[in-house]
Amino acid sequence: MKKRILAILLACMMAISATACGGSGGDASTDTENTGNEDETVEVPDDDETVEASFKDDTLTINDAVIKITGVEVAPANEEYGETSPTLIFTYDYTNTSDEPQQPGIVWIACFSATQETETTIEDLDVAMDPQDEKYAEMNEMSYTDVKPGATVQSVISYSINDPSQPVTLTATQGMLGEELGTKVINLE
Repeated sequence: MKKRILAILLACMMAISATACGGSGGDASTDTENTGNEDETVEVPDDDETVEASFKDDTLTINDAVIKITGVEVAPANEEYGETSPTLIFTYDYTNTSDEPQQPGIVWIACFSATQETETTIEDLDVAMDPQDEKYAEMNEMSYTDVKPGATVQSVISYSINDPSQPVTLTATQGMLGEELGTKVINLE
């Protein structure tokens, strides 16, 4: 739990720095569907090059990172670990395009938020416990490990689902306080 709190605090600090050095935004309200795994080359910009921030085709591009969503899965509540609601699990490839080591989970939290609409409200989804399935073990570890500049790793994050019958909207921004870059709607059923 202390690791999560530290990650959120670091994400806030990173968001402020990402907002200060961010590029111009792309499409502000692009809806995309889950396209699954696709081979794609990620280009790391030169040191002097400013990247146009965007969220297109399941790929978030900002000056400090490129995040490519590679999978989306709904998992039932793991009651053995005290979960009371199902979780929405995102797997992603993370490329550090900054000059400093970065942690994929911190960058994700700084740049993405997940929401669900009810009849009367729009609810923010909470980041859930790391997925406990063995297939996520290495990705869980990478989420809060320093990744070297220019390196790419696979990582994972999950959200507690409020209502399994309603779609989830993932919103990408240029850091926590930054400009909205796009959305992805995930139908859970």
